[in-house]
Amino acid sequence: FDLLPQYTNSMPFAVIISSYFGVDNVDEAEKVWEQFDPSIRHCYALRRLEDLIQRGKSCAVGHEAPDFELATSTGEKIKLSSLRGKYVLVDFWASWCGPCRQEMKNLREQYAEFKDQGVRFMSISLDDSVEKWKKACEEEQIPWISVRDDNGWSKSEIRKLFGIQAIPFIVLLDKDGNIVAKNIRRNSLREKILELLQK
Repeated sequence: FDLLPQYTNSMPFAVIISSYFGVDNVDEAEKVWEQFDPSIRHCYALRRLEDLIQRGKSCAVGHEAPDFELATSTGEKIKLSSLRGKYVLVDFWASWCGPCRQEMKNLREQYAEFKDQGVRFMSISLDDSVEKWKKACEEEQIPWISVRDDNGWSKSEIRKLFGIQAIPFIVLLDKDGNIVAKNIRRNSLREKILELLQK
């Protein structure tokens, strides 16, 4: 990184340095990308880095969460942005995911604790099967907003927008819809909610 000022016109250097970044350090990636001379930003490595920065911004802590609209089991469509003004816990899960099912007990406890303190819960199923999703919702007795991505796990654009590689994956949003924490569970999740409520 210290050598970057000497190689702002070097495509090979761009290839090397761009490999250090992922969706979790997009702010640093953007600072590096901006230092490269505009004349070489067309190269594959820098175009890929720019794409990573754009995708990363849509799911990075401190950035606004991407909006989406999904339907509940009764067909009611709900936009994520419609929940603004409250803290929002977004839980990505699926009926076939054992750890997701285990996490539901913790979520039910936290829902009972925080539902009257300005925290909304939303579970997003990545099930391919509507029937399996509905059956799992009944089994888990989910009392909060429950929607399903019709595209399932493999084709879910929402999953890709949030950079989700595995589930359960929980995202916590502030009242303005900005991501304050992600991939956070159990006691760490509870502590983060308490921290937000004390602000």
